Amino acid sequence: MKKAYVLLALAGLIAFPVHAEGNISAKQSEVMKKLLVAYAAKAKVEVKEEKGRGTVSDKPFTAEAGQKFFLIRRTWQSGDFTCSGCHTEDPRKEGKHIKTKAPIKPLAPSVNPERFVDVQKVEANFTAHCMDLHERDCTAYEKGNLIAYLMSVK
Repeated sequence: MKKAYVLLALAGLIAFPVHAEGNISAKQSEVMKKLLVAYAAKAKVEVKEEKGRGTVSDKPFTAEAGQKFFLIRRTWQSGDFTCSGCHTEDPRKEGKHIKTKAPIKPLAPSVNPERFVDVQKVEANFTAHCMDLHERDCTAYEKGNLIAYLMSVK
């Protein structure tokens, strides 16, 4: 019986930080942390398979690297593209689709409760947008850094 109480107490301590991340909901935090764990494991595999584009398997995800990835300009097909080109340089603000001009809800989960609540939807969006910007899927390390950045935006 005592073991059950100890386990419940530990579970409460472990779960507490999930709810203490600014304006990010518990569901968003849960999904983003799940993605970070998966991307960390995948990044190790990518490095072993030499798909990590120079990343180091034990290098942690950082908000700084994620912000750099979010803002970096890529030029191809006679165009200049960035994540921030549609989402704005401040992911807390509403963006606008670069071609259709349709409004895009803020990317930052701290101001948009609809972001990062479904793992499959996040993966589908990464795949589509990375193909648009890079003509390839982003690496797990790139995705992990971007999520770390977006989790830091308050």
